[in-house]
Amino acid sequence: MNKVRFLSIVVIALLLSNALLIGFIVMRKPPGGPRDLIIKKLHLDAQQIKAYEPLIQWHQSEIKKTQDQMMSLKNQLYSGLISPAKLSVKDSLIKEINNLQVRMEYIHYKHFEDIHRLCRPDQEEAFKELSLEIARLFSPRPGKEMHK
Repeated sequence: MNKVRFLSIVVIALLLSNALLIGFIVMRKPPGGPRDLIIKKLHLDAQQIKAYEPLIQWHQSEIKKTQDQMMSLKNQLYSGLISPAKLSVKDSLIKEINNLQVRMEYIHYKHFEDIHRLCRPDQEEAFKELSLEIARLFSPRPGKEMHK
């Protein structure tokens, strides 16, 4: 077997393995996000979904606003590594970041209280089951960038 034929076989094998890998990744992609999962798990009807949409918009807006504030504070904090800030400034920034993290938890909690209010009595058991999964829904996903 000459070198050209061997290299051709290797290239074809690599192309096939890449195609299989891409197919596998596309096929394993979970359908939808937390919104769709919540709708499915709670068996929300069309009227409930319509009422759920503004709750999603509020939640996303508040979380983004809080994350943006947190990123700004973190930038200020870590710029102190280049030009050292006073200890009191560093401590103050860390406390503010902590307060924003607490705010984010309150936002998430309120969001799920609002969702709970949408539920009918026959959906209570499904909501109880969902409540056991809530922390996972809002945890950072592997490979997801934490900053822009």
